[in-house]
Amino acid sequence: MTMAVDKQTGSGRSRLSRRDMFDESRGYDDETGVRVASGLSPDDARQAVVLYRLFNELWGVCVVTGDPGTGKDLFGNYIQYKIKKYFPWKRIVRDERPRALFGEYDAFFDEQVIVESLKNMMKIARGSRDEDEEDEKPTSKAASVRLDNATVDWVKGEGEVLLQNSVAYLTEFWRYVYNREPHNPMNKTMGAIHKIKRHLDVLVIGTSQLTRDLDKNTALPWIDWQVTCTRSVTNRTGFVYYVQRVKYNRRRDELSPLNKPFPIAFDAGKPRSEMGDGKIIILKPHYQPETEEERVVLTVLRAGINTYEELVDVLENDGDMLESEVLDTVKRLSLNIPGWRNKMVLDYPCYLRLFNSKSAVQLTTSLKE
Repeated sequence: MTMAVDKQTGSGRSRLSRRDMFDESRGYDDETGVRVASGLSPDDARQAVVLYRLFNELWGVCVVTGDPGTGKDLFGNYIQYKIKKYFPWKRIVRDERPRALFGEYDAFFDEQVIVESLKNMMKIARGSRDEDEEDEKPTSKAASVRLDNATVDWVKGEGEVLLQNSVAYLTEFWRYVYNREPHNPMNKTMGAIHKIKRHLDVLVIGTSQLTRDLDKNTALPWIDWQVTCTRSVTNRTGFVYYVQRVKYNRRRDELSPLNKPFPIAFDAGKPRSEMGDGKIIILKPHYQPETEEERVVLTVLRAGINTYEELVDVLENDGDMLESEVLDTVKRLSLNIPGWRNKMVLDYPCYLRLFNSKSAVQLTTSLKE
């Protein structure tokens, strides 16, 4: 702040500096090209640009749908992990704790903390009429108005600090915006977040088996993409996700596609040397191989080879195993997959180990003034 003297009156008056007076930061219309992390490989840089353009500069609302076991949580963790790597300035917000392999993240979307903040805001708005607190129903008009105001205030205050320039992955998204609980405080809070998603520059990714479980006012009208999850029939750890731009059709009560689906496919059980320390570790050194393939793979690993690429190189060039055979053997020795015996002889970094598949957020939100 600077003080200037008026030449005609000689009086002092307050004048904002040019820096305080104008906003010259980059806006949506000023974006040119795609800024990615330095040091990426050409393949990673290409994937970063694809993700950036696929998800509209990384802001909007994306719902991930599919039957149980089709990899809904896997997709959310995979996308967050990739964005964290490609765009490290984006904040990572989660509502469940990942495995250590995922790495650090910025904030925890704690439903109980948010509800407590809303409760305090509503008490302040109501005043000190505590004696009538139990008499007023939370669905009354007065309570509903106070809740609406509290959610807007929270999003503009604490919510903006939490979600600004972030990628928020929310498991069991339908629990936050369940269509049978329109007065749920989290439902109203999520609606307020969705309305200003562009201002917050936030990409919300949420999972739900069925889109019809989502609220018609706070969720469906704001969804920009729907991801359909499928699992490979021939590869037990292979997944294909179809990302499609959609728009809510209120008359038909459905998400209508706006373009052709974009496929994202990967083997979630394949060892990834670029993740963590990249090493394959023998957990059970005294394990007795049950097949010739297991014996060969374990012999090479015991000899000091500890990365997947080195293992494949040795067995393809000096042995008689194809990469497909090596990969299948390594996965059978490591992963707990339906239809396979759980051996847990090896451990290695892969997308399936980014999160605990048994974790689930339990929302028991109820709010009474």
